[in-house]
Amino acid sequence: MNNASSFTRDPSHSVLAWTAQGVGVVMVANLSIAFLAGLVGFTVHILWIAAIVVLALGLGYVMANARQDCREAIDRHQEDEGRTA
Repeated sequence: MNNASSFTRDPSHSVLAWTAQGVGVVMVANLSIAFLAGLVGFTVHILWIAAIVVLALGLGYVMANARQDCREAIDRHQEDEGRTA
């Protein structure tokens, strides 16, 4: 009797092989989900950085525009005083 042939006909061997294969599939699925979650997290992180940059640029523009408006108001006020004097 051949030892290898009795081993392959053993029903517990096929169950163990199926279980090991199932564990491999579950591992690959878990790693794939973890990888996708990491990509989503990285993308969200980059979006937050982009949002902060856009907000900083927008606030800088608003502040510069307000400062320019203030300068123009002061200039108009000085011109009006110069005309009345």
